[in-house]
Amino acid sequence: MKSVMSFPERGPWGDAKWRGNTSGHVIKEMIEHFNPKLFVDACEGSGTSGDVCREMGVEYVGLDLYKGQDFTKDFILDSIPRPADICFTHPPYHSMITYSGEVYDGVKDGDTSRCVSPEEFISKSQVMLLNQREATRDGGVYATLIGDQRGGSLGKGNFRSYQADFIQMMPKDELLSVTIKLQHNCLSDNRVYSGNFVPIMHEYLLIWKKRAKSLIAVSFDIASDLQKRVATTWRNAIRVVMMKLKHASLNEIYAEVEKVAAHLIAKNKNFKAKIRQTLQKHYVSVERGVWAVA
Repeated sequence: MKSVMSFPERGPWGDAKWRGNTSGHVIKEMIEHFNPKLFVDACEGSGTSGDVCREMGVEYVGLDLYKGQDFTKDFILDSIPRPADICFTHPPYHSMITYSGEVYDGVKDGDTSRCVSPEEFISKSQVMLLNQREATRDGGVYATLIGDQRGGSLGKGNFRSYQADFIQMMPKDELLSVTIKLQHNCLSDNRVYSGNFVPIMHEYLLIWKKRAKSLIAVSFDIASDLQKRVATTWRNAIRVVMMKLKHASLNEIYAEVEKVAAHLIAKNKNFKAKIRQTLQKHYVSVERGVWAVA
């Protein structure tokens, strides 16, 4: 692998009718470089990763929202035979191409292309990345392909580099590589732009190598770096806990949240009330003192 990738043709893998899907050459490059025994794609879309893995003789598990697996709620590790050597995602970017209800039937709550704001997209994406990390073996690789956005729901002329957000909200000592992937055959290629407008012609393949570090330690490290960012929200802390527990008593939830959100608890003496408030808004009370993922 090199720090810049350019594939003018997407290759024979997957279904080209799915707009925005990953080039199979990216998956092929990762497999050739890291030589995984188990490759997991948590956003498999049209099946590009699976086609490449089958061709190369690599064990594969493909998950996706349209198949019933929501990376913002469902623990990826529960759906795979063992921790992955590579856990990859290419999530729908906020408001660029709408997937659920358009590319496939049924509007889905976990569809990151239906986020109402960039902040919601980034928040859900952090849960996705932490979920990927938990599904990866120590020493294995978790990676995501992400682009930048200009205009649209951001407002005319506004620009957001999501890769910068992703890098900041994950462990610094695990970032292995940032690879530029040039984009080809986009709908915007034939447009003529005026003024100082700079077209976006690339995406980023972000690759992290998982260290033997607990989610507790990772959460503390992230919170230490980002005191006012998404990593310190109660909702994200509880999302990570409930993704793991699924169905638990308040005491179990308190104990797990204390492990991953000590930085929040230190600032809030009434943290148990805050946890209950968040559970009431976003989770289901199945009996007195017991909560579950909807």
